[in-house]
Amino acid sequence: MESNSVPSAKKSPVIKVVSALLVLGLLWLAVSNLPRGYSRDLTQIGKGKNVVVQVHDHNLVGSIDLMETLNKVRPEYAANVEFVVADLLTPEGQAFATNHNVSSVTLVFFAPDGTQRGVVKGAQDINTLRSSLDQAFNLPAAK
Repeated sequence: MESNSVPSAKKSPVIKVVSALLVLGLLWLAVSNLPRGYSRDLTQIGKGKNVVVQVHDHNLVGSIDLMETLNKVRPEYAANVEFVVADLLTPEGQAFATNHNVSSVTLVFFAPDGTQRGVVKGAQDINTLRSSLDQAFNLPAAK
């Protein structure tokens, strides 16, 4: 009786190491693009505090750039403004964008009573972003 089995191919140790490094690199990239320190609780809108919602898609460079700029000014406004993310990769984020007729790389400003105070579209430089926050929430100019 003849055997028709094919010998199994052995992976070289180099291929295993390269594969493992590739998987780790992709994992690091995915984790590093997640928004840090932002709530995704969109129910904060209208609960007595100013709210900025970033409509975010971590697959877009412009969205990541906007988040990085927002991260630079966020400590200056943390006492007066709640920062929230509407992640477009979630049903809640998609619903928010649809309900407010906005897309990614957008900031939506809400007053403490939930009234929409403004929308800023596109990546912003730090001074323009500060000015937008100050104007939307009637705050004194940032230092």
